[in-house]
Amino acid sequence: MVPLADILFDGLPVLDLLEITPSTSVVAQITQRDQSSISRIYRQVSRRLGLEFRKQNDGRYRASANHVLLEGLRRSSQWMRLQTAPAAPRWLACGHAAEVSGAQQPTLVQHCGDPMQVERLLQERVLDLAVITRPSHAAPAAAADLLELPVLRHPGGIDLILLRRDLSDHQALQALIAAVQQQVRQHLRQHPEQEWLG
Repeated sequence: MVPLADILFDGLPVLDLLEITPSTSVVAQITQRDQSSISRIYRQVSRRLGLEFRKQNDGRYRASANHVLLEGLRRSSQWMRLQTAPAAPRWLACGHAAEVSGAQQPTLVQHCGDPMQVERLLQERVLDLAVITRPSHAAPAAAADLLELPVLRHPGGIDLILLRRDLSDHQALQALIAAVQQQVRQHLRQHPEQEWLG
């Protein structure tokens, strides 16, 4: 049984990573645990908190109960990630954006869902920031609580940074945005035909 005190530090990150990846073996690799431990942890946390967290018919892991409790825990977890010294924002890069900024965080680069899934993970505070590629003709994010910061136009579309509006002034995320923008500027030196939008 996962002790209550460890749910926020050990259990919740496992649930979050399963929503991002969604694979117990990949989460085991990221957290440097064995796959059976990951399965045991998420089942114990789900049972202890009444979340009914499991793999759904679409192949993705999600909770189907006690959403208010999970929302509160994720808010606390996000606060801890961003307030620790040094801060440890959880973010990923997808598509063309992964080639440009992926060196910053290799562990989550290959685990992008569709853009709607990434937006949901940002809204639910599973992710703190995402760098995605959107086709030039695609509509912007429908969610009013998400902020889009375009950084690069290229033949495949537009690379942009997505984050929650209420986190846009957070020091840790501002530092991460600056690092991503610096990576894009370095990329532009090798690809001057692409357009800086930052």
